[in-house]
Amino acid sequence: MLQILFLLSSGLFLGWSLGSNDAANVFGTAVGTKMIRFRTAAIVGSIFVILGAVISGAGATETLGKLGAVNALGGAFTVALAAALTVLWMTRLKLPVSTSQAIVGAIIGWNLYAQMPTDYTSLTKIVSTWVLCPVLSAFFAFIFFFLFRFIVSRMRCSIIRLDSYTRFGLVLAGAFGSYSLGANNIANDDGCVRSHLSLW
Repeated sequence: MLQILFLLSSGLFLGWSLGSNDAANVFGTAVGTKMIRFRTAAIVGSIFVILGAVISGAGATETLGKLGAVNALGGAFTVALAAALTVLWMTRLKLPVSTSQAIVGAIIGWNLYAQMPTDYTSLTKIVSTWVLCPVLSAFFAFIFFFLFRFIVSRMRCSIIRLDSYTRFGLVLAGAFGSYSLGANNIANDDGCVRSHLSLW
């Protein structure tokens, strides 16, 4: 039993690193400007990350699983640990880091070590999302900015009411972002944990 817990610890550590890093992506600005309290952000984030992982997390897990087969118990442990340490180290240095990139790199590193093939079709698909995602995010941010500015200019509400609407909007956006975070990033941790359990 203790051996199982030890081998699963790297997957749990990866999940902890993911939460400590990616939660800042969702609520960092709102908490940093004191528009939302940290406690509120943590509660809303926790609930919607779990919902996203449970309801919509299967697709990303399947894509990541095609990248390479981690077919050894030590390999699954090492992949999760390498990714978790990378994310933790870069977060400590206050550098922006992607858990997805860390786990993809760790899987490729394991494939090279174990002389296992890497599915380059899946790798190309994954890397293309790293380029496409910021472009789409910039596009939607541009559209939403002008849309919300137009709506606010027509509302003619007081500063206090506008502040309340802004805070509610930030919580709503954070909830949606947390849901997306859970749906997408559960693949990073779930893939390693499943490898641990299946190999055991």
